[in-house]
Amino acid sequence: MVIELLAGGGLTALGWALGRLPSPRRRRRGPKPVEAICGCGHHHSFHDPKTGECHETEYEGTWGGTPHYTRCTCRHYSGPEPVPAMFAPELAAGDGQ
Repeated sequence: MVIELLAGGGLTALGWALGRLPSPRRRRRGPKPVEAICGCGHHHSFHDPKTGECHETEYEGTWGGTPHYTRCTCRHYSGPEPVPAMFAPELAAGDGQ
């Protein structure tokens, strides 16, 4: 009777231990980070915040054995605002609190 109880307890402990091991199927991954990508396919950082002009170059092809690049023609970043502009007034010093 004691041997059966020990065998059952050992199998239960083994099952619990195997259930705690990480599995590729059960591995939890967070959501992919959202990147600020423009409609042209470039990152938001390539766009001038004042003029909206894109500073990235695009590969057009090879002419005479040398690669030819041109500037991206998009004029404004069209995605979501990557970091919202926030205003926080300064706290007055010496309030005593």
